[in-house]
Amino acid sequence: GYLDKLHNEISRTLEKINSREKYINNQLEHLVQEYRSAQALLKKNIYFKITEVLERVKQETEEKGSSMTDGAPLVKIKQALTKLKQETIQMDIQIGVMEHTLLQSKLKEKSNMTRDMHATMIPEATVGAY
Repeated sequence: GYLDKLHNEISRTLEKINSREKYINNQLEHLVQEYRSAQALLKKNIYFKITEVLERVKQETEEKGSSMTDGAPLVKIKQALTKLKQETIQMDIQIGVMEHTLLQSKLKEKSNMTRDMHATMIPEATVGAY
């Protein structure tokens, strides 16, 4: 009899516990749903952030890698050097032409001076005769 009474008491207590558990679950169900949706949203946002950062890092790595293997700056430098060499050659030619012109002018001036000098020279034999 004592065990039956204990059994009945435990059964009623279990029913009360089950009843209260259902009541609490019903009352808090919307909060649990909110929590789950917030958790899912958080996971989704974290995933997108990680994906975004990963894509940015990949892009930066690719840009740096392509700039390291890109020969465009080297080609521009070579073109500039070629242009400088051509300009130097042109300037050397111009300097040569100017030097030649100057030399011709000096020679012509020297020739004119020599001619003038010979023209103004009076033979000594005629100077004494007067």
